Amino acid sequence: MAFAAPVQAQDAAIDDSSGQLIDLDWSVGLRGSYTNDSAMGSLYKAIVAPEASLTRHYLGGDASVGAGAAASIDQNKAVRLEDAHANAASSFTLDEFTTLKGSIEVSTIQLSPFDSSLPADTAVTPRETTGTATGSATRKLGQFDFTGTLTGTRFVEGPTTLADSSIVDNSDQSYWLGTATLRTGFEFTPKIALFVEGSDAYTRYDAANPSLGVFFHNQTLTLRGGVSYTQPGTFVAEASVGRGFINYADPSLTDRQAWVTNGTLTFTPDETVELVGALDTSIGPSTTVAGDTDVGYSLSGSAKYLVNPWLTLRGTASFDHVITLGSHDTDDTVSAGAGFDFANTKHSAWSVDYLFSRDQKSGLPATNTHTVTVGLTIKK
Repeated sequence: MAFAAPVQAQDAAIDDSSGQLIDLDWSVGLRGSYTNDSAMGSLYKAIVAPEASLTRHYLGGDASVGAGAAASIDQNKAVRLEDAHANAASSFTLDEFTTLKGSIEVSTIQLSPFDSSLPADTAVTPRETTGTATGSATRKLGQFDFTGTLTGTRFVEGPTTLADSSIVDNSDQSYWLGTATLRTGFEFTPKIALFVEGSDAYTRYDAANPSLGVFFHNQTLTLRGGVSYTQPGTFVAEASVGRGFINYADPSLTDRQAWVTNGTLTFTPDETVELVGALDTSIGPSTTVAGDTDVGYSLSGSAKYLVNPWLTLRGTASFDHVITLGSHDTDDTVSAGAGFDFANTKHSAWSVDYLFSRDQKSGLPATNTHTVTVGLTIKK
């Protein structure tokens, strides 16, 4: 997997006929990467990645649209559209106490034939398409605030074609997902707030699991309580913990529950330093043991240091821990990376990145991956 954080394009501010401000961004990234994988050997690829976005600011809110793609060619001269995505978002402040937000995102990706999650004799990899629509409303009443969110997701995984031309149908992985979330916060002090958040999600699959012959339809309930701290302009942090429950529609499947924890942190002591951290939890049907349940905990962090107007240093680190509740199998992934961006002109910047990752699954030897990526971004 190539690691290269694209350099953001410069804003181009335009005033339309009504005097409203429009920001236009665009960039084209050209990247080449070399990967040494302890299981797959040496891999090479080149990528071209255009991006564009348009944001319109108006009285009471703003609206934006964006689109991008990434196409690659590997050492076997195979051309692949790795990613294509588009999004639209809008926010509107009704009054000083009420805010409405909405967004739509559509993306499609295609994994590399060398991806470890695919069969070794894969000839044509499946395409995964996701569409998500989200709407939320926030209302502030004195020291309390209430936020309600509705989210709908559609995920489709296409078939896998093997070297012998046989087809693996992945429709059992495709699903519809609807989620309703309610969060209530209390401003304990001007900087500290307490909150309780509950969510109810229902997932419905397109087809039954081929090995068990049952559908994995399920309802996931989550209740968390937490605290947030804000030092305006410098430090924002939030942490919560609670319990998650997954209940399967088919009685032959075992309902499960697990601890869930989430958190975010952003620290910007000055205009040259930015530190970001996140902790997330996921719970759902196991991807490795049919009929079981996976709980995943993901801890990630990034650092950015602006040395001068031309040079930016970057670093990332993450740890993912997935435990299968019934079999107690685990899958641990550790990654760490470093890189820099060098803006040699107003409209171009070079980037160099190194990423190391280690994947350790229960009962299997660890897989180590080293990736070096060099890129050039052309921007307006």
